[in-house]
Amino acid sequence: MKRIIALLLAAMTALSLVACGDKTSATVDAAGLSKALAERVQFDDTMTAVSADDLGFYLELPVKCEVGAYMSSGATAEEIFVVQCYDKTDATAVKVSMQSFLDSQKQEMERYKPEEVARLDNAIFATYGTCVVLCVTNDTDTANTVIKEYVG
Repeated sequence: MKRIIALLLAAMTALSLVACGDKTSATVDAAGLSKALAERVQFDDTMTAVSADDLGFYLELPVKCEVGAYMSSGATAEEIFVVQCYDKTDATAVKVSMQSFLDSQKQEMERYKPEEVARLDNAIFATYGTCVVLCVTNDTDTANTVIKEYVG
């Protein structure tokens, strides 16, 4: 039943992306943006850079993409995922994959760390052209400022 719900949510997300379009047609330096977020945004946990291979454990990544990612130690739900895709089709697929990741994180946190659910609910999760950004933090004002510097 949970898988069916996750698939339905993923399908609805994909449809909403097609209907709404992208915020800009930006091409983003994924490594630069993720590093700037890790350095300038306030996080409650230590953020550690992860490779595209490591991120591939959590997300389905297209072949042609640039990735910048940081993850917390697990004490919080804090994450930074920036994926610059080759085209809009890949960006849509990455956003669906990230939504599934977020949904599973929320389910886990509801069971083990309910105080983290609000952080996940308020995460920055957006597409900028062919770039998909997920930043889970309580410091969303600073994160939005940093993202604007990179996407215009």
